[in-house]
Amino acid sequence: MNIRVSAFAAAACALALAACGQGATEAEPVADPAETAAAMEAAPEEGDALVAGTNYNATAQINCAGYKGAAAAKCDAGVIRGGETGTTVEVTLADGTKRAIFFNPDGSFLSFSTAEADGTAAMEISSEKKGDLTIAKLGTETYEIPEAFVIGG
Repeated sequence: MNIRVSAFAAAACALALAACGQGATEAEPVADPAETAAAMEAAPEEGDALVAGTNYNATAQINCAGYKGAAAAKCDAGVIRGGETGTTVEVTLADGTKRAIFFNPDGSFLSFSTAEADGTAAMEISSEKKGDLTIAKLGTETYEIPEAFVIGG
């Protein structure tokens, strides 16, 4: 369990640096569903497995809109499930910017990673549940995140 917490903490630190415009990385490719399923079966005794070549427990495309006025689209996303520490969904936006969305251990929405440097700290944060979707909002940005993606299966 200590390894999982350390990995989650490292991921959170990397996301915080990326939010400040430092340590930004290129977008991770989105794996196909069959590859994701195979990766998740690879190490069940160790908990939630990782998608090969990533730090993510799963990858997908989610509905997103509003970043710098962007129309509704699909954004690549990866999830890091931290068990007792909660879950982080990292969304890669059209220009390569990454947006971190945090969830409590029970799968309920918690917050976004924000920074004063890029103005996101001043943006209003809200969320609502619609069926099995969490609609998370940061200012004019909207992200639709399936519950199964957050909590796994």
